[in-house]
Amino acid sequence: MSGLQMDYRRFQSQAQLACYTNERDAIREYDATTPITTNLMGTFKDLDYFEWAKEMDVVSWDNYPGMDTPPSFTAMCHDLMRGIGGNKPFMLMEQTPNQQNWFPFCKVKQPGEVRKLSWQAVAHGADTVRFFQMKQSLGGCERFHGAVIAHDGTEESRVFKETAALGEELDRIGRRIMGSRIESRVAIMFDWQSYWSLEGCVGPTTGFNYPNEVHRFYRALWRRNVPVDMIASTTPLARLSQYDLAIAPALITVLPGVAETLEAYVADGGTFITGYMAGIHDEHDLVVPGGYPGKLRRLMGVWVEEIDALAPGETIEVHGGTVDAKGEIVASIIHREGAERLATYGGDEFYAGHSALTVNAYGKGKAYFVGTSLDETGMSAFMAPIIKELDLKSLDTPEDVSLSVRYGDGGTRYAFLINNSAADKRLCLSELNGGTELLTGTVINDLIELKPYGVDVIALR
Repeated sequence: MSGLQMDYRRFQSQAQLACYTNERDAIREYDATTPITTNLMGTFKDLDYFEWAKEMDVVSWDNYPGMDTPPSFTAMCHDLMRGIGGNKPFMLMEQTPNQQNWFPFCKVKQPGEVRKLSWQAVAHGADTVRFFQMKQSLGGCERFHGAVIAHDGTEESRVFKETAALGEELDRIGRRIMGSRIESRVAIMFDWQSYWSLEGCVGPTTGFNYPNEVHRFYRALWRRNVPVDMIASTTPLARLSQYDLAIAPALITVLPGVAETLEAYVADGGTFITGYMAGIHDEHDLVVPGGYPGKLRRLMGVWVEEIDALAPGETIEVHGGTVDAKGEIVASIIHREGAERLATYGGDEFYAGHSALTVNAYGKGKAYFVGTSLDETGMSAFMAPIIKELDLKSLDTPEDVSLSVRYGDGGTRYAFLINNSAADKRLCLSELNGGTELLTGTVINDLIELKPYGVDVIALR
């Protein structure tokens, strides 16, 4: 991508934003109080949502996961929509009560699945749950898009009954949850400039999907039920310093002032993680001369001399300490400039034995460099000691069971225990004992049983 192409990306986002603000201002001439929003679309590439959220009274978005979308990716999208709005509650503006209509294969939602997806949104900061569409259209491209009232026009359908039951639940306990907040000690930077630049590069690979690289790091935290705030790369130092851990996946574009802010953050005791493809470009989409990772080189304590591209399906071994894993897509050929080696590349490439993972002591803090796109096992192993060292209070739950907490006024906490699978789950979490499950009135005492796609909303003091 040339600098002109990056400028066009910015122009495209800003021009569409100007259309929104013109319409908003026209409404404001006649209505000074009603909140104004427009429905966003998660990790949609073309629009820099951090800029859009500044012009919206409340953030709203459309959640349409595919049949193979991991629940952790959906959770990340909710956190991103909450994050662009400054960690305030958001609106789930659209979701389907049954099938989507634009995938090659459109699965119907399983019994309880829409309820689970709705409560997942609330667990990550939504204060409203809405659907599109109310009544299924007879023509047009969305005729097979799910609706509360389907083509049969009856209230006796499974979908109508499930939607009505969900509405009753939300009406019964939703008001006490509204306005409660998420508290996190971890921030992940989602940077639209890097999104555009990374996927627009001609080389070293076409294998990158920026949201997937962010999710690669996010998933390791979600799996341990560690809450995450999604922030802009340009977040001021005063706010960044509120977090014990900041992660910037594939931050290929380093905007003015960002490197200096990150250096100050780590020097004062923060922990920072970045890695492959980071620091290569400036705000004009030009390579920063002097060696990768550009302005982050001093902070990370490494020089990346070359970046090897791995073919689809090809992996490279990574070994060391607690990590025994594989990397994919790219492998950074790293020279340490003060950083400590945590793991090395295996295999028979000429750079076998070179550092794959490093950590650099910088002032009072630490900066970790991840040289390759680690697989799920490897990323989990890499993150585990960092989570433990920072005492991020992770909680172990069975596979596909997630736990999120919202904090209300007066010291009340709302724990959302969600079964993201079609199988029964059983667990014990002493941290939940004594809490009251708000939908049934049950007091938690050790054993918790969750039905397929089951949800418990537990009030704790």
